[in-house]
Amino acid sequence: MGHVRLSICIPTYNFGEFIGETLESIIEQAGDEVEIVVGDGASTDNTEEVVRSYQSKFPRLRYQKFEKKGGIDLDLARTIGLAGGDYCWLLSSDDVLRLGAIRRVLDEIRHGHAIYLCNRTDCDRELNEIINRFWLKKESGDGVFDFSDRAVLLGYLEAAQSLGALFSYISSIIVSREKWKGVSDNTAVMGSNYAHVYKLFSIATNGGKVKYITNSLVSTRLDNDSFMVNGIVKRFLIDLDGYELLSSCLFDESSVREAFKSVMRREHKWLPFVLVNKVEAQSEWDNLARKLRSYGYHPAILFMAGRLGGSVRMRAFARYLRAGVRFFWTPK
Repeated sequence: MGHVRLSICIPTYNFGEFIGETLESIIEQAGDEVEIVVGDGASTDNTEEVVRSYQSKFPRLRYQKFEKKGGIDLDLARTIGLAGGDYCWLLSSDDVLRLGAIRRVLDEIRHGHAIYLCNRTDCDRELNEIINRFWLKKESGDGVFDFSDRAVLLGYLEAAQSLGALFSYISSIIVSREKWKGVSDNTAVMGSNYAHVYKLFSIATNGGKVKYITNSLVSTRLDNDSFMVNGIVKRFLIDLDGYELLSSCLFDESSVREAFKSVMRREHKWLPFVLVNKVEAQSEWDNLARKLRSYGYHPAILFMAGRLGGSVRMRAFARYLRAGVRFFWTPK
């Protein structure tokens, strides 16, 4: 086997239903410069059987089943630890690469930047395309950012329209393996589900340049978020708690921390109204409102959400409204 320039690193757990399509999308466009590394967090479904069935088709497919599930932070780190390429493309095991994606990335990494961030296409569960997502303002275009320059970092955060710009979505990320290995794990963020964000920002704020690619190179399945298993409130708490922790660990300057956290508010404009209609107790809403205030949500918005969400009639109206939207928007 020749020199591996790109390792596609796929941490997985019980995604046997989808991982075959993920592997197919890679193998159909991968050459000798590419390897695939699957780190399995002790799946109990047919994941191993599916992955091993592809090893005869693609000899540079490495599969490792870990003794137990470590969570996304640990399993991602362990999967990257198995890789041998110059760069690692972090990929979820239910997403697929778009045609030409590997060739584009191989061309890009010749420039030697530390991190590459591409956009994605949102799809339904069957991968029918819905919309292209852009992490930065659409007018931003391709660009290289040096986060060690405070003005550049603040400009980037101002242009960010989604947490995807803050590396929340792993399938959009390609990182230098050497740079990744050069950042020690931070025990404070391990288990937050966003330990990779800490590493990437640590690379970027210490001289590692970030190349933003406006093209969508990945298709993702919506309505397949494994973090939703405990409900929408706990799903958003992962983000709220995770990015609060990251802001305090990564940035000393309050203005940078606030700019970092403001991206949450920009992506989830109606989050207070979404969450208040899902809580059962006033104390739970009070806790959420406190966290939302730390992200810069206006007190008047939080007050209105709390009053409307606390209304039995408003809750009933919201349920009927959601039911009506589903009825009229569901394809017949």
